[in-house]
Amino acid sequence: MNATSSPEKPRHIDDRINRIGTDDLIKAFGSPPGVHDLGTLRSFVAEHQRRPAWPLWEWVEAIRSTPAAEAVLAEAAPLLTGVEVTGREHGRSRRYGFHYLGWLSPGVHAWLLTGEDRYLRAFEKHLDDWVEQRDSLTGEWPGLDVIWYSLGTWARCRNLLPTLEVLTDSPLSDRVWGRMVATLVGGARWAYDEHDVFRHGNWQLVSAAELLHISSVLPDLVEGDSWAARARARIDEHLLLDIYPDGGHYERSPGYHKMCLTALQMVAVIDPELASHPKVAAMHDWLGALVSSGGWIPHLQDSQVEWPATALLRGSYLLDNPALARIAAQWLTPEEFAAEAAMLPEWRDPARQRRWAATLADQSAVASQPRTTVLPDSGYAILHGNDVRAVINYGPHIEHELESHSHRAVLDLTIDGWQQPLLWEAGGPPSYDDPEYLTWYQSGRGHNTVLVDDRELSTDRGVTVDPLVDTEQLAIFSGHHQGNGVPQSRTIALVREEPAFVVVSDSSPAESHTFRACWHSVHPWRELEPLTYDASSADGPGLLLVEVGDASTTTAEVSEGTARRPLVDRRVAEYGPLHSLALKREAGVFTTVLVPHATAELPNVRVTRDDHELTVDHGHTVDRVRSSTWVRTTRTHVLTELLSWAMGWQVRSLVDRDHELLRTSEDVDVTAGVVDGAMRLIVTCSGRCGVWIRPTGHVLVDGVHVDAEPAERDWVHLTLPYAGSWTIQGARHD
Repeated sequence: MNATSSPEKPRHIDDRINRIGTDDLIKAFGSPPGVHDLGTLRSFVAEHQRRPAWPLWEWVEAIRSTPAAEAVLAEAAPLLTGVEVTGREHGRSRRYGFHYLGWLSPGVHAWLLTGEDRYLRAFEKHLDDWVEQRDSLTGEWPGLDVIWYSLGTWARCRNLLPTLEVLTDSPLSDRVWGRMVATLVGGARWAYDEHDVFRHGNWQLVSAAELLHISSVLPDLVEGDSWAARARARIDEHLLLDIYPDGGHYERSPGYHKMCLTALQMVAVIDPELASHPKVAAMHDWLGALVSSGGWIPHLQDSQVEWPATALLRGSYLLDNPALARIAAQWLTPEEFAAEAAMLPEWRDPARQRRWAATLADQSAVASQPRTTVLPDSGYAILHGNDVRAVINYGPHIEHELESHSHRAVLDLTIDGWQQPLLWEAGGPPSYDDPEYLTWYQSGRGHNTVLVDDRELSTDRGVTVDPLVDTEQLAIFSGHHQGNGVPQSRTIALVREEPAFVVVSDSSPAESHTFRACWHSVHPWRELEPLTYDASSADGPGLLLVEVGDASTTTAEVSEGTARRPLVDRRVAEYGPLHSLALKREAGVFTTVLVPHATAELPNVRVTRDDHELTVDHGHTVDRVRSSTWVRTTRTHVLTELLSWAMGWQVRSLVDRDHELLRTSEDVDVTAGVVDGAMRLIVTCSGRCGVWIRPTGHVLVDGVHVDAEPAERDWVHLTLPYAGSWTIQGARHD
């Protein structure tokens, strides 16, 4: 952001926002008959207010005598000893977040749980002190008021509005009750004035959602109808312009995506018609696509590590989609599942409520993840194996209201397996004030990518992606970019079946540059031999890394940074060491074999390469990889190997070692596999195509016996009549 500019409109804070007295507050509610002071206004509101989207009473009852209740009391404890309400010790960015007042709400929650007035009195004192001092506070972001700005007005409403239902009929003083309501009304007025036209990003969307929320909870507010109309207009615009067709939020960050989805879920409680919007369903599917077997989503693009189970459970309720509840139940204890379900309002439609009750009781199995998911608008590809998956980032740099959350990396990837991160990245920072925010967390050096001359990737990446190769045995993603000022390409191949592994091939024709391939793990890299490393936990899992290249021209460097690490047993992510391995050379060509292993025992793998072929020998299984073919064989004897499968993409010939399996007249994708001792070819062509094979007897195309024409020697010729994927049986493979 330009140091002299503001991400929001010029200052529009006046007495109707930050100095609302009792008379002004009564007028805001339409000057009801008989209302002449805060006490009578409070009685009026008690009779007319509606329930918030997620009521506190049900939630509190559901968490009693659970660890969640203990966590509430721990969060409320600092209020009893005193809080410095100016937030001056929190730094530039965190000070803004401090004034969201999230630290204040646990006082009300603890009071509801225990009935002890000391929690309510602490809430009262700190809110009163905060109102007294807020107008004297200034922030350090140019042109951005520390109290009255989009995220401030959104978050205070999000934190305070649900408490209004329980505090209106409570021992809280009329004075502080009035100050709380005035804070909510002032924030809504500010948000209404600010968001008169569409603006990309999470700030406006969540602010509009809370503007609609307060107009729903307090229907007698004179300005409420206009607030609701403006809020709904902005929300509709964001669904059109700020949510991609693949369901992702504009900024491509799982954390900000979930923040916006949570706001939209609240809106859907107020206005159930919103749940029928296809983008809302797509946003839930987007979370489901990125979630790991451990229940977490990687911390991409300034995100936290996200745990989407509760969001998916709410989505199941709102969308009438039982599958989302089954997915959520994988990662929630029965107590947590019940607590979340208990705070969801009962449906007035009896049939809908019966379906929801049946969903909560459903114990059926969860459908397996698709083997490949591409989120083309968000720019992520997710490749699944049996136990291992890779998440690849190839999306664009996205601007933001204040500072972009897009990281300076592209074609980078993470790998996880057995519920744990294996190849990891820096992710989002503890605070945007962190001194290493730009130089580590956002920087390319904190990602699994190749740097050029240690420069940072430009915002114009110029990424192009090749068609994905996607079969039962193998997935191959390829892309190209010029974000570092020189052409670079990367191919990521995941072998799905055991032994599973990943090959990352990087290349660049550029000369007179220094290239640095960066690899990161939550465990220290241990050198086994030159250019061979392992990073494992004490009892697994781990990741073996073999760089195929000349050790004499490569410099290896290890270092340590910091990143959040998901802890599956507690479903939290805590900061800890991130161990970096950088391989530096003058040529931009790297071939890196990454072998995940479930235990601490190292896999027996030998990797070799000649000018044309990479060989990965696991002992019993051998993979031979060329630029456009992949052949896997099984070793039955020292000198005997049998074909398991072979693949070619955009080829006219497929060879198993010295044996040619087929020829074609056009470029095709082909998979050859042995089924019950016979070879089966699956050929995908873009149009009419001639095929030559060596037959063993009858030749079948999609189960139809065809008369193949004799060709040279022992070959025959047949024709695939049009574009499509064809299964050919009856070819030799020895």
